[in-house]
Amino acid sequence: MDNAWRMINDLVSNLTGVIIGILGLGIVGSLAFGDMLGLDVIGNITALVSELANGGVVGLLVLAVLMSLLK
Repeated sequence: MDNAWRMINDLVSNLTGVIIGILGLGIVGSLAFGDMLGLDVIGNITALVSELANGGVVGLLVLAVLMSLLK
């Protein structure tokens, strides 16, 4: 059972790394070329931060959870 949880944890960790890499590529591409394929990566990130900021304590808690998942 321990081995299964370790495999799931590794899978989630690897997928998170891939998604963060794609997000970074999207940000750089958006800065260099503007909207790529109709995707506004920077605008979406800005909207997410704005939504969390307007959420008050709940937004702060969600931000804390997201940051802990990324570390």
